[in-house]
Amino acid sequence: QTFSSTKLPSIPLPRNAVSQVAMVIATGLKTQSYGRRRPNVGFGLVALMLWSVARCGVDLVFCAVSRQPPRVPEVALHAASKDTFDPWTVLKISPDAGVEEAKKAYRKLAAKYHPDVDPSPKAYEMFQKLVRANAVITGEDKGLDETTLLNNAANNLRDNIEYQKERIEKLKKEAAAEEQRVQEMQEQQKKVEEKRDQVSGELGLLGGSVLGLIAGGPTGLILGAIAGIALGKRTDSVGKVIRGAGTVVKGVFDAVQKAAGKSQE
Repeated sequence: QTFSSTKLPSIPLPRNAVSQVAMVIATGLKTQSYGRRRPNVGFGLVALMLWSVARCGVDLVFCAVSRQPPRVPEVALHAASKDTFDPWTVLKISPDAGVEEAKKAYRKLAAKYHPDVDPSPKAYEMFQKLVRANAVITGEDKGLDETTLLNNAANNLRDNIEYQKERIEKLKKEAAAEEQRVQEMQEQQKKVEEKRDQVSGELGLLGGSVLGLIAGGPTGLILGAIAGIALGKRTDSVGKVIRGAGTVVKGVFDAVQKAAGKSQE
């Protein structure tokens, strides 16, 4: 069947002009003034590619006019937004550090977190991060571009700074509480020492008086009292003897007072 070259077959056309022309060509028909209508497969494939390119170009122009970013697969965006890895934070070095410094830090930390040294899950997770950091520094891992890595480093440093500030504030509060506790302990120590001196003086006075009375009569009583006050604070055997005698005398006095109080009741 033949047809005239001035008459094209009826084809439903898309809205934009570029796609209309591409779809007409995509039919793969070779129109001649005589002969049969034969499909041209190669020509049709080329036309289909042109149509795809035209469609993408129209989408980009539409995005530029409407100030909307071109559509990116959500899975890729989600995966990229979740990867906050940067090698410098893991290796605890500055982003300005060289490769040799990074390798040195890697060897030091890897020896600490190696599974043979520390089999804990946290150490294993840290070791995996160290391996990845070393691969990024040496160029073996190119999953993230340098801009992304530096951006991750900036964000990680910012988070670490905030964490350290909070930790410092917490330590300041704990230090203030400990300082208050030290002051309370110092006051308690002072009171205990005052009470110790008071008790030692009383027991020394009583013990020295009794021992002086036994040794020298009334004159020894006075001299023993004076010596007991001075020697009652000593921690050696002399002080212990004097305080022991004073404790006995005090116990007798307390018993007498207690008995006298009961008799009065």
